Amino acid sequence: MSVAKCQNYSGCLLAYRGEEIPVTPGEAMVCPECGKQLTMVKPPPSKLWGLIPWLVLIIILAAVVWVGLPYASQWIAKLQKPTTSGEAETDSSEPAATPAPHPTGGTPKVTAASPTPSEPPLTVIVPEHIETSLSKAENQKARDEVLKRIDLMPTISDTNKDKLYNSVERARSMGLVLTIPFPSGKNIIGPTELQQLKSELDRPEMKKLRDDPTAVFVILGYADPKGDEKKNLDISQKRADSVLDAMRDKCGVANVMHSVAMGGQKLIDAKNLEKNRVVEVWVAQP
Repeated sequence: MSVAKCQNYSGCLLAYRGEEIPVTPGEAMVCPECGKQLTMVKPPPSKLWGLIPWLVLIIILAAVVWVGLPYASQWIAKLQKPTTSGEAETDSSEPAATPAPHPTGGTPKVTAASPTPSEPPLTVIVPEHIETSLSKAENQKARDEVLKRIDLMPTISDTNKDKLYNSVERARSMGLVLTIPFPSGKNIIGPTELQQLKSELDRPEMKKLRDDPTAVFVILGYADPKGDEKKNLDISQKRADSVLDAMRDKCGVANVMHSVAMGGQKLIDAKNLEKNRVVEVWVAQP
């Protein structure tokens, strides 16, 4: 409904008083008092004004969605993230501890530094002196563990299993020569560790062992004991195979070599389980 006024001030009381006269749509624009033409003062409200509250509501909702979309995406991603059945990732804010002396004796030599939290130092570690005597309890224990694992290996033929078993069982000396760490869930030796592996294999003490055609390298792959046992066994086998391939194809080691999956273990470190994600290279000599 619009509003008008009469301009006949000399002959109309409504005009003289300045009263506003409502005019419905379609009604003649004449003064009901004097019959003169009325002047529009308030046009009828536009229909668009009724849409303004809805437009404001739509803008507010759009702003809420725009601001909250990144958080909603992260939340949905967390819900949809599959759980792994192998090694569990750790999330510790405490810095990684300095590597403890290796059970074979001596303080371990670290060829490069930069440990990251909740992961073993990604460096190839070697003992200061390679001790291969089976009179040492650590070496005897390692040999016994390897023999147990050989009996349980499902992916090796009986012929190769017998060869490996005999190589380890009949060895008069056996000792640890290298330890290569792996990040959680990874089973391929990284380029940095490969370069360190090459350097360590060229040391005089290692060259002496490599020059002995009777020396057999037994490569033990480990995983931490978290997660599914079969998955960890597969991860440990792939780690051992990766190091064996690197030693043969990238480092030129021509000795007989065997890879053995040790599965999820606590043998390396029973407290810091992530430090069990390693490959150990042992040498066995008849």
